[in-house]
Amino acid sequence: TKYDAGEAKSELLWLLLTSILRPSSIAGTAQWQYILPNKSKSKVIDPVDAYKIKASEILEDLMYVQHQQWRSLSTILPTDARIPSLPRDIEIDLVITSPPYPNNYDYADATRLEMTYWGDVSSWSDLQEQVRQYLIRSCSQHSAAERLELDALLADEVLTPVREELSAACHRLAEVRLTKGGRKTYHTMAAAYFSDLGHVFRSLRKLCRDGSTLCFVVGDSAPYGVYLHVDQWLGELACAAGFKKFWFEQTRDRNTKWKNRKHRVPLKEGRLWIEG
Repeated sequence: TKYDAGEAKSELLWLLLTSILRPSSIAGTAQWQYILPNKSKSKVIDPVDAYKIKASEILEDLMYVQHQQWRSLSTILPTDARIPSLPRDIEIDLVITSPPYPNNYDYADATRLEMTYWGDVSSWSDLQEQVRQYLIRSCSQHSAAERLELDALLADEVLTPVREELSAACHRLAEVRLTKGGRKTYHTMAAAYFSDLGHVFRSLRKLCRDGSTLCFVVGDSAPYGVYLHVDQWLGELACAAGFKKFWFEQTRDRNTKWKNRKHRVPLKEGRLWIEG
């Protein structure tokens, strides 16, 4: 049967095939689903067996949904939160989200195996055009690919409330990177990250009603051991955008589990609550 992206059954088949690529492929997968090009897995599932198993799981889910008489009451509106293009009559009461943590994960690389299989990309460099331009700039791979300039980033007017502290951290990162073998562009990544989210808050302020509530699940970061006070700076950016107040609810400590961690700066994760 010819694949037709407009048909529900074709989309379901696409989902099924995509979901079995990793367990069926010998491609090496590292922690958090990164692909290691020069590694291969020793244990894989036969593609036909994987197909049957996944098809049974999907069928079971569909039967459960039908039995429970679930109905979809949501509408998906694909847009860029930094410069959203949405119907003018939209008003928001509640925002629940978890933006990428700074220097935590290259989300563009997360589905490289699947995108390669379907012909969406043919090389690692294709990710920049096909994926990264639509993402918050939260990793050094992204900032390096865009060849960002630190001074230009810090000059962004949206960063005014946090510029002094952020600038100090970014310039420290620019110094430290010269002593490291990888010379990763954490300095421009950090500036771009807060710039992007500053613009997100400005966009949200225009869309959110008075009295609205925002919940951002966030984690702080310390690339090269330089601490980035993520929850505080994001809260200040939100208030500068017009929101009334913010507070942070810590849910767990981070960077305490692994003995081989690259720095000893204590980190945390939690909910950044913002009142509209």
